[in-house]
Amino acid sequence: MRKKSFQSQLSMSILRSGILSFSIAILLSFLVFYPILRNRAMKEAENTNTAVLQQLENTLSIAESYMETIAVAVEQNSNIKNYFQDTTMKNKTAASVTLNNLSSYMGMIRGIVVSSEDAPIIDSMANFTKEDYRLLETEFFGRMKNASFGRAFSQVYQISVAYNNYYTVAYARNFYLNNRWCTIVIFINLNNVINDIHDFVGSDMDAYYLFDSSGQIFYSAGEEKDIQEAVNLAGDSGGKRWESDYGDIVFSDKSTVSGYGVVSLVKYTSIFSLLLPYSVGLFFAMLGFLLLTLYFTSKNVNAMINPVIELSRHMLRAAEGDLNCKVSTARQDEIGQLESSFNKMLDDLKRDMEVIGEKEAREQRIKFSLLVSQIDPHFIYNTINSINYLARKERYEDIVQVNSALIAILRDRLRVNDIQITDTIANEMRVVNQYLTIEKFMYGGNLSTEWEVERNLMEEQIPKNMIQPLVENSLFHGLVDEETGELNGIIRIGIQRDADENLVLYVEDNGVGMEEEKLHQIRREQFVPEERGSQIGLANIRGRLYYLYGNENCLEIESSPGKGTRITITFANK
Repeated sequence: MRKKSFQSQLSMSILRSGILSFSIAILLSFLVFYPILRNRAMKEAENTNTAVLQQLENTLSIAESYMETIAVAVEQNSNIKNYFQDTTMKNKTAASVTLNNLSSYMGMIRGIVVSSEDAPIIDSMANFTKEDYRLLETEFFGRMKNASFGRAFSQVYQISVAYNNYYTVAYARNFYLNNRWCTIVIFINLNNVINDIHDFVGSDMDAYYLFDSSGQIFYSAGEEKDIQEAVNLAGDSGGKRWESDYGDIVFSDKSTVSGYGVVSLVKYTSIFSLLLPYSVGLFFAMLGFLLLTLYFTSKNVNAMINPVIELSRHMLRAAEGDLNCKVSTARQDEIGQLESSFNKMLDDLKRDMEVIGEKEAREQRIKFSLLVSQIDPHFIYNTINSINYLARKERYEDIVQVNSALIAILRDRLRVNDIQITDTIANEMRVVNQYLTIEKFMYGGNLSTEWEVERNLMEEQIPKNMIQPLVENSLFHGLVDEETGELNGIIRIGIQRDADENLVLYVEDNGVGMEEEKLHQIRREQFVPEERGSQIGLANIRGRLYYLYGNENCLEIESSPGKGTRITITFANK
């Protein structure tokens, strides 16, 4: 199980304390502020209920005010006077047109009716229905005609005109005009005010209903069960607020002027939702306070423990081998003493490592130098003998060519004194070509060499003196004729990149090849550092691969009897 750091444990402790404090603060705040916010929400709901009644009252009040305008117009209009004096159809039509114009001036007025003692009723003609005419035959209208200066609103009823439904209330009032009693009735369209009330209430009420002066409910909104609950709670009580056993609240308002009223229901869940914005605001305010508290607390604590944590990190880096990870310090306290002691320990370790490293580096350079510089003394001896033979034959140009090749090879080997571990592919190719020149003079035969190296790889670096031993191995173990001693056949040398961008060297020949048993034996041979210098060729190469890459497994040998041998080395990217 992974252990938590000291910093993580401290941060978690601070966080747990903060969350606990936050939870307690939220609970206490809820207990204190919930009653206050609930009363505020109930007051807002009650205000909404009052505002609904006010909108309804304003509509009726506007209609009453407009009635005065209609009365003045009826008294002064000549067409209406003419009709009262002579009740012909022509005069009635002219009077009806006048009333129609008066009703069109006010959008909520759907129609006007004027009735006098000694003349038939006249109306504004347009938008009248049988329900409107039926109202003029009711007790309400008869009572109004006999009430002198009386005024009254009828019950609200619904009618349909041109496929449109209208909530209508008739307002009747008596006037003494032109020396006769007249009863004027205006038919008020309540659709606009009902729509305005519906939009205004929105989601503030779960249910509400409007009732007229007779107590009849003429419009309701909400679910049927909620409307019924509102009706049951309102009852016949004269109060303005009732609360059910479940916490639902009913508000009631009734106009003392018109007798119209509104009853609304707000359920407990809705009251809670009204509190939600305040609760959310309080929650986030306290959450913000908590986060700020945690931030500054963590910042102050981290400022105290960060030097210890930083010192711990540097110690881990030092344990992984990075001795250049000193701690910058200017402190004079106990932590500063620890940092100074750590820095001194790093300096002492670096000095010891430098001494050990220099000793090991010298030994390693000597080992590699010995491996690279190994040259078969028989090769030099035979080459000099060949030069003497060519001198006796006075083949001076061949002497120059062989001597130049030998000098080039020896010069390349002497560069080992500079501890040159790698060289360019181009330089290695030149050395191998010089070596092949000498071998061809010494052994003769029909030897063919093929290079397969891309031009863009010529300046790439590979381990020095890696190709020549492989070529030498192919010549004397694959292509030499045992009877004549000549070199016959083809040797191919190639360098290319593989899919992983590693350089791959291969040397192959079409010589005698090897049996499976011998090939298996060669593959099993392991390089023994203590035996370096006793062998050349593949052993030499295995030794250098061991020192360069830590193993010699990057060398592969493939061979078949009579088909030749292929040796491949992969120089892996480090």
